Amino acid sequence: MNIEMLETKIYKALAHPTRLELIKKLSKNNRCVCELFDESESSQPNISQHLKILRDADIVSYKKESNKLIYSVKHPEVLEIIHLARKIIEAEINDLMEK
Repeated sequence: MNIEMLETKIYKALAHPTRLELIKKLSKNNRCVCELFDESESSQPNISQHLKILRDADIVSYKKESNKLIYSVKHPEVLEIIHLARKIIEAEINDLMEK
């Protein structure tokens, strides 16, 4: 796999509201699937599916603690990507409001 394909995999993984929400929650502290499910309006299988996409893109990782999988953001740089995208959106909104 070349670099462009790996980049695309990350961008695709970030391109879903549920996955963005999961990353933001994990940025505050590590959580198990059960906690993420309890805090979401999605089903547990749906949350697990989104976490798998994030794992496959190397955005999150997990460790097993007793019978729980504890997820965390693997590369904090992904939070910078989200932050920069947010800044661009806010700048565009401000520009539109000034017109």
